Amino acid sequence: MGRNPNSAGSREDPHRGQPIETAGAPPQVAESAVVMLHGRGSTAQSILTLIDEFLHHGVMYLAPQAARSSWYPRSGYAPLEDNEPWFSSALDHVNSALDMAADAGVPLERTMLFGFSQGGCLAGEFVARNPGRYGGLVILSGSLLGTEMSDTYEGAIDDTPVFLGCSSDDPYVPAERVRDSAHVFERLGGDVTSRLYDDLGHTINDDEIRTVNTFIEGLTE
Repeated sequence: MGRNPNSAGSREDPHRGQPIETAGAPPQVAESAVVMLHGRGSTAQSILTLIDEFLHHGVMYLAPQAARSSWYPRSGYAPLEDNEPWFSSALDHVNSALDMAADAGVPLERTMLFGFSQGGCLAGEFVARNPGRYGGLVILSGSLLGTEMSDTYEGAIDDTPVFLGCSSDDPYVPAERVRDSAHVFERLGGDVTSRLYDDLGHTINDDEIRTVNTFIEGLTE
């Protein structure tokens, strides 16, 4: 099922009115939540198929849909203003998913953000810009955005478990950006693990799935 948290989108707020698909535990019995952010050209329903790999009792999965299946139109390493208003609208859409979790009685410290590719970049930027104690942050084949790594992120994420996984030769995400992003989250006080895999390409491997599963198990303990 899905939910339209807002009215129809506009040029100023392109993701407004896009659905948030849900799966797993219904809100009235959810004890924890995972917000899942799809990549460019994909869909919320597609990323929800991953929960077959890590379906746990009491976990609600929420997958916001991007307008035109893209969170922002240009390269993630272009100046951020080149991706406006899409980028700010995307952050608002993620916040709508977190509001749904909160409405179900799930606190932030039992809510994990998970994203792949563009969705991973968006998940990372959301947490870095909205620091606090989250249940976890998983960035697969992604990194923080912008022309260069910003040193303006402030606040603390209070030992939030963070995992960054990417190919060492990913065609879209330079390995150095993954390393630099890991350092940012360490500076913000995260419990950070970062892994670069040889010959993975721009996809998800079994080790990353196992790590995500471990993170979600931590939410349910």
